[in-house]
Amino acid sequence: MDAKERLLIWKTVIALQAVDALKPSAKVVEIAKQNIEGVLPDEALLDECENLKNEADIVSVRMFVNIIQNQFSISQFELVQIRKALFTGLLESPELLRTANLSKKEWALDGLSLVYPKAAKIQTQLNKLFEAETLFDFEGMKESKQVVKHIASFISGLWALHPFESGNTRTIAVFFIKYLAYRGLALSNDTLAQSPVFFRNALARSAFCDGKKGFHKTNRHLERLLKKIILGGRTVVFDPRETHLYYDPNGVVLKSAVEAEKEKGAAERLDEKILGGQKAAPKKGEGKKEASKKGAAKKAASKPAAAKASPKAKKAAPKKKAASKK
Repeated sequence: MDAKERLLIWKTVIALQAVDALKPSAKVVEIAKQNIEGVLPDEALLDECENLKNEADIVSVRMFVNIIQNQFSISQFELVQIRKALFTGLLESPELLRTANLSKKEWALDGLSLVYPKAAKIQTQLNKLFEAETLFDFEGMKESKQVVKHIASFISGLWALHPFESGNTRTIAVFFIKYLAYRGLALSNDTLAQSPVFFRNALARSAFCDGKKGFHKTNRHLERLLKKIILGGRTVVFDPRETHLYYDPNGVVLKSAVEAEKEKGAAERLDEKILGGQKAAPKKGEGKKEASKKGAAKKAASKPAAAKASPKAKKAAPKKKAASKK
């Protein structure tokens, strides 16, 4: 595995901590940098976890180690082993399926709750899901659209079960990345790293249905993301606001504007830290446009305040003062 592949995986696993609103520290970024440069070997990575206290840091390292391992199978055993590897020492009995019923409010659903399958039914549904995927003729699909739709259906179906008490999205994200490599579709760009919250929200939308309000389960958001991940090409940053039930494509800003702004450029900042502050070259025309904006701002700031006031404004001032005397 070369440095470029390592960078892509590190960026992805660190960014994915955002799905549980966790923020990795500078320590894990330094570990990633050393590993990418070959200073810190893969065999020593798990030892580094002993010096980490932040859950996001520990899980990031463990996710990276798990993803670069070669062994994989489309099975419940694989899914459970991944969760156990990620959360041992952080969660109680991470190898066990949940035993309680679960519901969770989602921002993308405008505060409504997803109601996951009852705990008593999880095992049966997992068996059906993995058996169907194992027997599925994946090689028989020729069109890329079919591939995207099938993978979206499988991964969204797995996530919708929410088989564990917590840590489901990060566990399934690792399973998903390894599944893609198993199918010969390894990550080719950092779209997932750039859009972790969109990924989480897209999964929520795929599991939500409220016929009375006119909302039905849809994989369209997840398929858009997978299309860019699977088919490669230019990296795309997906805005998490687009997954909201009441998203208005005409420009109405929803309450997630702050969250979206935080996510925007997160992977770029990570790039700068790992690559020693190197910045991507601006797109054609962007440099001139930015320089023009700065020049205009500087010119405006240099004008005296009196010059900025219009003649009408100056004449209106005395009248306003006279009126106040009355």
